[in-house]
Amino acid sequence: MSGLHANWERVSLVERIDIDTKQVLPSESPETQFNYIALENVESGTGRLVNLQSVQGATILSGKFRFDSSHVLFGKLRPYLNKVVLPDKEGICSTDILPLRPKEDSLSREWLALCLRSPQFIEYSRTKMDGAKMPRIRTPDLKSYKIPIPPIDEQRRIVARIEELSRRAEEARKLRQEAVAQIATQFFHIRRNIYQSLLSDFPVKPLGKCGKVMGGGTPSKKRDDYWHGDIPWVAPKEMKTFRITASSEQITETAISESSAKLIPAGSVFFVVRGMILARYVPVAVSEVPCAINQDMKAIVPAKGIAADYLAHMLWGANDILQGMVETAGHGTKKLETPAWSNLTYQYQTPRSRKLSLMN
Repeated sequence: MSGLHANWERVSLVERIDIDTKQVLPSESPETQFNYIALENVESGTGRLVNLQSVQGATILSGKFRFDSSHVLFGKLRPYLNKVVLPDKEGICSTDILPLRPKEDSLSREWLALCLRSPQFIEYSRTKMDGAKMPRIRTPDLKSYKIPIPPIDEQRRIVARIEELSRRAEEARKLRQEAVAQIATQFFHIRRNIYQSLLSDFPVKPLGKCGKVMGGGTPSKKRDDYWHGDIPWVAPKEMKTFRITASSEQITETAISESSAKLIPAGSVFFVVRGMILARYVPVAVSEVPCAINQDMKAIVPAKGIAADYLAHMLWGANDILQGMVETAGHGTKKLETPAWSNLTYQYQTPRSRKLSLMN
């Protein structure tokens, strides 16, 4: 909330809110259905409620806090997760969620929620967390935090403007997602048509014979010297782009030499062989840098004369065929077994004919 009007008063929360922490025991009303909010029902950053269900009192054995539509609900456990809710009905919540009641003559609950979601408050809460395994912000530290207090009408005007801009941004985000999905669908059909048209025009060979097949593994998380290195370690969640240039986790040379992880050269083709994503499609990508992969993926280092980009596009073109090979493991996840995918037909072309095909 930096850069706000210099004449706005800044006051400690303790002066403008009440924290209603009187506990209720839902089990004393065993037949009553309660609107129950736990931290896992609150989406970080937005405060949207997800997977919310009414719960029978008999199943709730511990004490909870009661709230209604006059409160702001603040998640004090791991406050950096930014879980702040504006409830529109009454209910009960976990005791890791504090019901804050603003004094409405000077503080609107929408303005209070905006302040609690601000980067300044999140950073403040990080510095005040107490507890190693279950870090919380202490109630006295919450009460002592100072927020800017413009006139109540100004609070409402600013909040309304922010909500309008947020609504427009969300609409734009949804439109972009729809456009991306349409383009991806069109691109899939184009590649599939190319794949099918080439089947009768060029010699073929099994996919497993198109290069060196490599697997992956996960180095032990107990070994700090295996992690935070400079080698990208690619998991299925990274397979959202056609070209892999980096990853969210990196491993070290020690992990490569001592664990099941292997260093795979740049210019290799990656694809997912295990995971629920296979119920929708088989992700395929090309590595731009040397990488390692986890055990849910395979890599093909293309043989001489086979371009990685061409091979990857052909795999995307045959994606519906690959999906038809997907099986369900005993524990419910999806898997693509090596004997199946390695026999997929691949159209082998000379470099010149391959270039012409891709250009066309």
